Amino acid sequence: MKFDNQDTVYGIHSLKLVLAVVVVIVIVLMYLTSIPDYIESSIGISQGWVIAIVVILYLMFFGYFIWMDAAFISYNDEGNKLVIRTFKLRPWGGKKISMEIPHSEFYKYEITHKWPKKQLHIYVKKGNKIMKYPPVSVVSLTAEQYQKMESSLNQLSKA
Repeated sequence: MKFDNQDTVYGIHSLKLVLAVVVVIVIVLMYLTSIPDYIESSIGISQGWVIAIVVILYLMFFGYFIWMDAAFISYNDEGNKLVIRTFKLRPWGGKKISMEIPHSEFYKYEITHKWPKKQLHIYVKKGNKIMKYPPVSVVSLTAEQYQKMESSLNQLSKA
C-alpha cells in the first residue's frame, strides 16, 4: 500500500497563504480608508489595536501547525521494505527524514497521543537488539490514511 498526505499539506500551505494575503489587505485598508474611524467610533478600538489583533490571530494560526507538529508523510509498504518519508511543516528546522526498513527487520510500532500531537514510533530488530527510530508525526494524516497505515503496520508487526 502506498499513500501520502500531499493534498493535506497543500491545503495547509494554501490556507496560510490566503490568510497572509487577507492580513495584508486588512492592514492596507486600515491605512488607506476611513474604516479605522468607523471601528473606533462603534467599538472603541484604535487602528493600531485592530492591526495588532489581526496579526496576532494570524501568528496564532500559523503557530498552531508548528505546535501540532504537522508533517508531510509518504508511506509505502510495497516490495520487501517499509519506506516512510517525512518532513515537518515549519518555516525552519524542517529536515527531511527517510526510513527504509526491510520487512524482516520490522519488529513493532507504537502510536502515542499527547494532544495535539500524534506520533508513530517504529522499532526494528537487528540480531538481539531492538532499536527505535525517531518519532514520525502522523497528526496530518486523514482518518482513512491513518487506518490504512495502522492496518499495514499490524500485519508487519512481530511483537
